[in-house]
Amino acid sequence: MKDLRRIVIAVVIGSFSVAALLGIAALLSGDFGETQGRVLLTTVIVGVESTVVLCLLALAGHRWVPLSWLGGAASLVATATALALAWWDGPWDGQSGWDVLFRTFGSSAILAATSAQLALLVALVLRPGREPGRLGALLGATGVAAGLVAVLAIGPIVTASDPGDDYWRLFGVLAILDVLGSVVVVALGAFGRVRERLDGPALPEVRLSAEQQQRVSRWAEAHRTTPDAVVAAALDAYLS
Repeated sequence: MKDLRRIVIAVVIGSFSVAALLGIAALLSGDFGETQGRVLLTTVIVGVESTVVLCLLALAGHRWVPLSWLGGAASLVATATALALAWWDGPWDGQSGWDVLFRTFGSSAILAATSAQLALLVALVLRPGREPGRLGALLGATGVAAGLVAVLAIGPIVTASDPGDDYWRLFGVLAILDVLGSVVVVALGAFGRVRERLDGPALPEVRLSAEQQQRVSRWAEAHRTTPDAVVAAALDAYLS
């Protein structure tokens, strides 16, 4: 899983670097026309997609990795439709499929952004070997709020209708709770990690050899678990 994560990170950084170079070249090429604008917009799209993917990679090897799969699929759809909109040369009317592209982009982009947000929060709170405690309950409440916000935001996009003021009031309240919960989870989670490093006893560093790491990874993959769980189970069995 670590090797796959390194490959994906390398691809993301490489693709964004190439897109950034193309954007710089478009800006420095002279007259800033329609083609240069589209190249620059493509750079922004690739950059946003790269950021989302890096956030989703926080759950690589985690038991909540299906959340990253959902976000990855949604981000691919959002990126594809955004690029189609950026380079579309057809007529600007609803009969040409523009409305379908806009609805698809809006819905998939919301799903991707929500998945990236929750992936970072889950990776911060539900770390192997650490009990989440009350922070886990706060994470659950924030996840529910984020999910409801995503559903309420996608609804009007799919139906192409205005649900009314009460609907948007509920949306605003849930969005505020979502943002508040995310900020508190990040603050407490990061503070807890720093406090553990400062207050915790200095423990000797234990490292596995490359061969031992490969054996643990192969066992974890064969038994559909994580390397951390394998090491923990082996340690419990040895000390019991």
